[in-house]
Amino acid sequence: MPILAHLEFYAEAAVAIVLVFGVCVTLHEFGHFYVAKRCGVAVPVFAIGFGPKLVSVVRGGTEYSLRLIPLGGFVQLAGEAPQESWFPVGQAVAYELDDHGRIAVLGEPRDLPNARTGVVRDVDLTDAMTMTLQTDEGLVRYSVMDGARVMLGKRSSIPVVPKHQQMIGKPLWQRAAIILAGPIMNLILAGVLFSAVNTYTGVPTTTVGHVEPGTPAAHAGLAPGDEIVAVDGRAIHSWAGLVNAVAQNGERGGHPQPLVLEVKGPEGARTVVVTPHVVSGEPMIGIDAEISHSPLHTVPAGFSALFRDIAMTVQGYVGLFVHHQFQSLSGPVGIAHVITEQVRFGIWNVIAVTGALSLGLGLFNLLPIPALDGGRLLFMAIELIRGRRVDPEKEGFVHFVGFAIVMLFAVVITYRDVTHWF
Repeated sequence: MPILAHLEFYAEAAVAIVLVFGVCVTLHEFGHFYVAKRCGVAVPVFAIGFGPKLVSVVRGGTEYSLRLIPLGGFVQLAGEAPQESWFPVGQAVAYELDDHGRIAVLGEPRDLPNARTGVVRDVDLTDAMTMTLQTDEGLVRYSVMDGARVMLGKRSSIPVVPKHQQMIGKPLWQRAAIILAGPIMNLILAGVLFSAVNTYTGVPTTTVGHVEPGTPAAHAGLAPGDEIVAVDGRAIHSWAGLVNAVAQNGERGGHPQPLVLEVKGPEGARTVVVTPHVVSGEPMIGIDAEISHSPLHTVPAGFSALFRDIAMTVQGYVGLFVHHQFQSLSGPVGIAHVITEQVRFGIWNVIAVTGALSLGLGLFNLLPIPALDGGRLLFMAIELIRGRRVDPEKEGFVHFVGFAIVMLFAVVITYRDVTHWF
């Protein structure tokens, strides 16, 4: 039985890891996808998972697919990289023509064995939509039809789309919105999950739930059901705010100070003066909060926790780069270990850590590092300042180098996590 129990636990942990990573990354990509579609950018591919396709369907010009490796997903945005970069000058290509003599299909000769072949001499798939090929008949300039298929294999293809459906053809604000949508979706997901956990566990309110007998609150006449709306004239909106107000105003130099509480109770509003007891240097008045499971309380508390955690994470990034606190970083293995540990405590702990991971993923992607969303936004900021776009090929090379560095860093962090946990 112990062996079976261990197997069941690790099976549950494996499912949890896949779902947590899958939800966080897929919702991130859905943010890019949704805003791109709204802006009129073609999205040829929306994939859940990586690797070979298990099942796929084409709807509205997008191929939706479920793939073999179920960790995350990706979208392909038309024109994010220039379409002509698919066909460098000097490369041999196979092609098929439509009835009007326009290129309708392009690909590697091995993927189109019965098609015509040529060598690329010039290509413009952004403005002119033409391709000049060296063929057996000589140098021929072809028009490329809108929606021409580019074969990625014998059974997979993506379309060539006109400039107005490409990222490169959209105004700066739309491109920035598309890039920002991924991280923002992660932050929204984190807030929703924090709110869901709060709805299950409940959140403390500013309403008194219990008064300890013989305490200052009891002597002052506070009772369950009383809502504390202000302390010494300072409005109170949360239990944390109440605790903070009592701590700040309830003692001075180790001596208790009277607190003036504005209270709403069953009989109406009234003013109550409470003089705390100072216990170990902390002023205490002797009340417990009423716990609420209402979304009216749990949703604001969830998004309040989101903003608090955003501030803490940003401070953490500052410490990371200023003080070189890289030992605090975790890679996929470290995160998987945390998820596995939370599985022991139930689904709500897993949901909470999913929210934390989604928040971390959103903020990490906003870092101005090439290959990340923040790196792309940095190039857009440069474009805004210069008044013209950075050369797409140069930008693409910088992102490629940035991606290689990020992957190398991920390998180092993963190695450290493996040696630490195993």
